[in-house]
Formats: sequence, C-alpha cells, structure tokens
Amino acid sequence: MSEAQTPKARRWSWLWIALIASLAVNLAVVAAIVAHNAVGPHRHRSITGPGFTQILPRAFFRELERDRRDELVGELRGHRKGFRALRKSLRERARDVASALRAEPYDEAAVTAALEVYQAEAETMVGRGRNIAQNFFKQLTPDERKLIAEQIERKTMSRRRWKRWKEDRKE
Repeated sequence: MSEAQTPKARRWSWLWIALIASLAVNLAVVAAIVAHNAVGPHRHRSITGPGFTQILPRAFFRELERDRRDELVGELRGHRKGFRALRKSLRERARDVASALRAEPYDEAAVTAALEVYQAEAETMVGRGRNIAQNFFKQLTPDERKLIAEQIERKTMSRRRWKRWKEDRKE
C-alpha cells in the first residue's frame, strides 16, 4: 500500500473525551451521595451555638413532628444574634489574653486581668444560655421532656455505655 492509502489513526476522538468526562462526573456524584449517607441522618443547622449541644441535642429535634420542631427551633433562632455577639466578644477577650501573654516583659497582673475579663464574658454567655434553656424546657410537653432527657443522657455517654444503660433500664 502506498502512504496515501493508509488511514490516519486518531488517538483520541471527541466521543472518547466526552465519555471520560461523563464518567468522572458520575463518579463525583456517586461519591458525594455516599459521603452524605455515611455522615448519618439529616442534620439540622446549628441552633444557637456550641454551649447548647449538651442540653439541647439535635437528635431530640429530629424525633419531633415537623410543625412542632419548626416552632421550637424558631424560638431558639430568635436568640442567635445575641449569642453571635457574645461569641465575638469572647473571641476578642481570648485575643486579649494572647496579647498579654505575648508582651515582653511578662506581666502576670495583665494576664490575670485578661483572664478575669474572659471568665466574666464566658459566665455571661453561660448564664444567658441557662435562662434560654430554662424557658425552652417550660414550653415542652411531658412526653417531649422525657424525650429530651433521654437524648441528653445519650449525648453524655459513650455508645457502649448508652447501650448497657438502655438494657439495664428495660429489665
């Protein structure tokens, strides 16, 4: 055969590129779905901050009917801005502690003063959280109070200890 008659071989055609791109997108979608399901059931957004995770566990809200959940979460969301400001202030007080520690020469009185201001801010935040939680608990029905008590106990125990504790209670 002459050179003019030999077909030119293409290494990559647009069809192959499209198929590989489609495969990559499909694998990314499957990976996202698997990762989402591996995390567990649907999680609610943070309600009011880290101080509430022990006494207002998210699992409690998942077990409520949608209307009741929306009502209770709405009550808590009303306090979001106040806690945001408190957390910002607490971060600033922590930076004040860091500045006092960094100062040369070391001034123990300045560090102590910065720690006392930090402690006062933290106590303000905890006090406000306690009042909000107390008012929240007043709004619950007796069944909801039992449910949240169980979720608080569950949140504060290891998985193994929780299973043993549940088995002991059933007997």
